[in-house]
This record gives sequence, C-alpha cells and structure tokens, in this order.
Amino acid sequence: MQQADRNQYPHVEPLGASEESESLFRAVFEQSAVGICYSDFDGVFIRVNPRFCELTGYGADELVGRSFAAITHPDDVAIDARLGDELIAGTRGPYTLEKRYLRKSGEIVWVRLTVTLARTPNGAPHRLVGVIEDINHMMLTEQALRGSEARLREAQRIAHLASYEIDHCDESRNWSNELYSILEVEATSDRPTFELFEQRVHPQDRALIRKTNAEAIANRAPYYLTHRLVMPDGRIKYVEVRGITTYAEDGTPLRSFGTVQDVTSRKQAEIALRQAKEAAESANRAKMDFLANMSHELRTPLNAILGYAQLLESERAGPLEVKQREYLRDIMAGGRHLLELIQDILELAKIDAGRIGLKIEPIDALAVIGDALPLIESMAADRAITLNIASPLQPLPPLLADRVRLRQVILNLLSNAVKYNRVGGRVDVTCAEMRPGFLRISVRDTGFGVQPERQSELFVPFSRLGAETLAIEGTGIGLSLTKKLTELMSGQIGFQSVVDEGSSFWVELPIAGVGNLAPPPENSSPVQTPLSGSLPPPAGEIRRNILFVEDNPAHVRLVERALGQIPHVAMTPVHTAELALVAMRTLSPNLILVDLGDPDPVRQDSRRRLVAIASQRNIPVLDLGANLAHERVSGGGEGIDIPRLLSEIERRLATHG
Repeated sequence: MQQADRNQYPHVEPLGASEESESLFRAVFEQSAVGICYSDFDGVFIRVNPRFCELTGYGADELVGRSFAAITHPDDVAIDARLGDELIAGTRGPYTLEKRYLRKSGEIVWVRLTVTLARTPNGAPHRLVGVIEDINHMMLTEQALRGSEARLREAQRIAHLASYEIDHCDESRNWSNELYSILEVEATSDRPTFELFEQRVHPQDRALIRKTNAEAIANRAPYYLTHRLVMPDGRIKYVEVRGITTYAEDGTPLRSFGTVQDVTSRKQAEIALRQAKEAAESANRAKMDFLANMSHELRTPLNAILGYAQLLESERAGPLEVKQREYLRDIMAGGRHLLELIQDILELAKIDAGRIGLKIEPIDALAVIGDALPLIESMAADRAITLNIASPLQPLPPLLADRVRLRQVILNLLSNAVKYNRVGGRVDVTCAEMRPGFLRISVRDTGFGVQPERQSELFVPFSRLGAETLAIEGTGIGLSLTKKLTELMSGQIGFQSVVDEGSSFWVELPIAGVGNLAPPPENSSPVQTPLSGSLPPPAGEIRRNILFVEDNPAHVRLVERALGQIPHVAMTPVHTAELALVAMRTLSPNLILVDLGDPDPVRQDSRRRLVAIASQRNIPVLDLGANLAHERVSGGGEGIDIPRLLSEIERRLATHG
C-alpha cells in the first residue's frame, strides 16, 4: 500500500512513522470541529486548538499558561477539579461534565467536557486531555422549555386548571401535577388510571360521567361536564372537565386531550347567590303579603269612616251645621290622604317585587290626558290655577303604554303641578315627538321650582324636599312611583326646574309601530265613567236582590245604609264565598257585590269560583276592589265612593234586571 502511494505521488517525500503520526495528530487537533485542550495536573493549559479558542473567545497565547478555573463559571470549578483529581489518582476513569465557561466577552457558554488521562509510554499519568462540545444552544433551549413548563405549572396551580391525555389504544393516561393536587392524591411514578380518578367522583355523578363521555365519542363532539368530587374528609369539590378526541380514519378514537378545572369557589358562589336570591324572593313575598294584608286591614276601617262621612255629607239623615261640615271635610281629607299613602306604598312594593302586570297597547295620549283632567280640575279651581292642554299642530301618533298606568303617571304629574304651584298660576300640558320613535308628554307649572342642590332627591321615595313644613299634602312617593311605572313601560322621565320660575316634568314613551309589532287598539276612545241610570219602579213586592259577600260588620252596615237610598232593593249579606254559593240557589240574586282584591289566597280562590258560577248563571258581579279605570268603586287611594257605588249598582240592576 505504501509503495503504491509513493508511485501515485512521486513528488511527496516519504515520512518516518513518528513524523507521519505527528502530522496526522496535528491535522486532527487543528481542524477538529470540537474543542481540544491539554493541561497539566494543576489544570493549567499547555496546548489548545482553534475550536477551543473560538468557544472561549480567547487566543491560544492568552489561554496557554492560564488555569482552567480562570475561565470556568465559579459554580462549576469545584466539581470539575474534584473529578480531575479522582481521574489523576486513578479512582475513576474518564468523565463527562456539562459545565459553563466564561467567554472573554463575559458571556456564559455551556459545553460538554469529556476528560481523559494521557500516559507516558511506560503507562505513567502524563497530561489531561479535554474534548469540549458546544451545547449552549441546546442548554438554552432546555432552560427555556423548563421555564415554560414551570410557568405553565404555576398558571395551572393558580387557576386550579389541570391537563390530561388519554391513549385509547391501551387506555393509559398522563396527568399534569395539578390534577393530583385537585384530587388530593400523591403523585407517583406509576401511570395514573381512570379508577384513581373515579374513586374521587361523587357516586351520584359516576353514571353521568360515563354517559357523557360515551356520547361525546359516539358523536365525535367535544366533552364538557361539571360534576362533583368527594375528598377523604367529606368535602365536596366541583370540577369542570373539557376535552376533545382525535380519531382514526375508521372512526376509532386514538387520543383524548383535555382540562380539569377546580371551580369549587365559583360553584359555591353560585349556590350562595341562588340561595340569597331565593331568600330575598321569599322575604319579598313575605313583605308583599304583609303589605297586602296590612293595606287591606287599614283600608277596611278607613273605607267605613269615609263612607259614613259621605252619608253624613249627603244630609239624608238631616242638615249639618257649618262647623260639622268643616269637621267632615277634615275627616274625609285625612282619610283620603291615608288611603293614598297606603296605595302608593303597596304599588311601590308590587313594582319592586315584579308583581305588577301591564297591558301594553297603542293609546291616544290626548284621550288619556282628557280622562285625567276632570279629576284634577277641582283641586286647580280651589287655587285659581289655569289648566291648559296645547293642541298639536298635526295629529299625534299613538304611543305604546298601559292605559291605566299612563293615566296614573299623568295624574301624578298634574297633581304635583297644581299642589306646588302659586295661587293663580298656570299648568300647561303639551304632547310632541321630541326624538324619533318617542312621544313626549310635558307638564309645566309656574311654581317655585326646586333648589339645584335638592334636585337629586326628586325621585327618592318619601323625600318631599322641605314641603313637609308647608301646608301641602303629599306622601313623597308620587314621583318615585311615576318614574318606576314609566320605566316599566319602556319610557323615560325627566325634568327641568328654575327657582322662582317653575318646573317642567316630562315622560317619553315609544310610539306604536316604530320598531315594534304592537296590535291595533281594541278601543282608542277615552274610558267613559258610567252614568247613573234610573231603575224602573217594580210592581208589587221587592224584586231586586243584592248578595253582598263581606266579613266586616262595619262595611256591611255602611253598604246596607247606603242601599237604603235606592228603593225596592234588598241586600243579603254573607260572610264567605261558600255561603254565597249556597244562597244563590234560593235567593236568585240580581247582583253580587264582592271584593276580589282580598289578599288571602284561600278567600281569593273561593271568590273566583263564585264569580265563575255567577257568570254561568248570567248574574252580574260588581268587584268592589277592582281598579278605578276598570270601574273601581272601592279600595286604592279613593276609598268607598258612595255616590258612584250607588250609581253603578243602579246601572247594573237596570242593565241586567
């Protein structure tokens, strides 16, 4: 082989064996892709190759004669020296160490150092030979990965969010550490199993978990379920589990990936919120029942007082002196004020409890205003206040509202405009479309206005802004009630007030047909108060029988004496609706009087049955507790209106006689 080489390269002089070995070693040493260094037993560099110089950033002349410790990270010097000493002492063989060098620039570079012992021909230790690989990129990548994993673990710990993976080929599982923490089991080197998870699942939830998982795989759908875990000490945890599954082409599930989050705090908050809501609703119902019962119990004697006052005022029992008339007026004013207060408080409670029903329909605003004006005219006349309704320049579109509640809103605004006005002042009512889709009803007065610092109290219940010191009646509830009713009808309320000039209050309500599908009004004409009719005198015996369902003796006596003003009418009182049903069989009444607004649920049901049977027999029923706009003759803020009650009874008897 050597002869052939010489013939092929005749110009190359042959080398001796030692020269060839030295030349080969030099080539490998100088051109190696890894760093190589020779050092003595003290760790001082004797010879270094170019790659080692490149790794450390030093020149060969700067490294030779310098100790390895001078360019090694301080934390790695001790272990490198100890391993080198053991190698020299013969207590260990060649070693490999991942360590850090400090480059000349101050940067840190990670290397993998492998050190062997060079010996003399007779086998004695001679030099240390180091081979150095650059693993800086790999180590930085691993550090970044470890940092990322640490941040992920910390994020999972903070969020109580664990991850899992299932291999469906062998049903093996892999969990993150947080899942062990959620389950409160010790993490082991053994692979986790479904049984380990299931032993923590609440027994009542296990079937649901299996069913949900089977359905998700069958439908190739994501898995989602919130269920309970039971801890060893009996505590209940709630976890939210989400997952997805990958499938083979034939539909076989391959792997599932997902998360398990401890949502116990959130679930407990939801449960506490639900319980608080139920408790609040229960308290609200109790409050409503209390208010309804109290209002009923308070209105009963007040209605009797007002009814007898009206009978005395009619002077059918004899003429009254001037002082007696003054006393009667005071009695009736005080009674009506109390009834108004009771009714307003009950209305506010109903709104807060969500128990107020609305019939939203297209309504002629001017017609409702026209209905309200007669009820306020006498109050305005007493103070010489002029009421004026501005005629619109063009026909107004109907607005969407509840007729009864809109009338109540307008009455409240008109009443305030009169009460807080100057004697001889003026109240102007206008209707106009101030912004697209809404009709504004404005009530402007020429009163004293509201001080700017107190305007924020205008809609606060029971706040009268100092009017309680003046001779002005009121409850301080009207504006608060008006605001709530307006907002229930999807409207807005606002005001402007200037001291010593007056105030303007307005409500805006949606216009019918603008962005809605409201039905046409059944009857857009104003609600008419029934006129008193005359009953044709019957021949012979009394033939008009009235059945009165009432358990309050004072009310019975009041209505009985009032009916004494109608000739040829007899009244039969009964205490309960059940007795009324019995009486109907023999009495054949021409009219039944009953208060269907009784708050007691048992009496309500009985009275509804009475009304149903009376309807089947074509016997009219007059509800003494019905809303005034639907022909109320009792209750609310008005009390018993004896003249209207008698008028309505005459009308019903004449119609159904």
